[in-house]
Amino acid sequence: METPELTHAIAVKVQIWRDGKILIIRRAADDAYYAGYWDVPGGSLHNGETIDDGLRRETREETGLEVSRIRPLTTWSHGEGDGFELGLSFLATSETDAVTLSEEHTDFAWIEPASVTAYDFPANLAKEINWVIAKGWHLF
Repeated sequence: METPELTHAIAVKVQIWRDGKILIIRRAADDAYYAGYWDVPGGSLHNGETIDDGLRRETREETGLEVSRIRPLTTWSHGEGDGFELGLSFLATSETDAVTLSEEHTDFAWIEPASVTAYDFPANLAKEINWVIAKGWHLF
């Protein structure tokens, strides 16, 4: 039996909350998607990688952090045709706030919920972060 080709990518994103603040990371100015925008850690799963393993790998690669208390949050999609991506968002925390950025990012900040509107996020991410705050789910 022939194995079918993969039809689209699966991406994971994680809102890391610690002491009432969310970690945000700024995409590099030359990034292919949302250049210069603020984001949360995440990326595409590798072929055969579990969701948990991919989420932890992407978080380590982009921030140097280990996450814990991971909880599912939302699903989303982006693009179409060969560029279609299915996304899964999560909430988590970290034992430390010591961030080591990847080369894909130029800055980071741990921000209070009241400061979210001061940063340029992709619209759907800003909506998701504000939804989490409104529900009180950011309080670990």
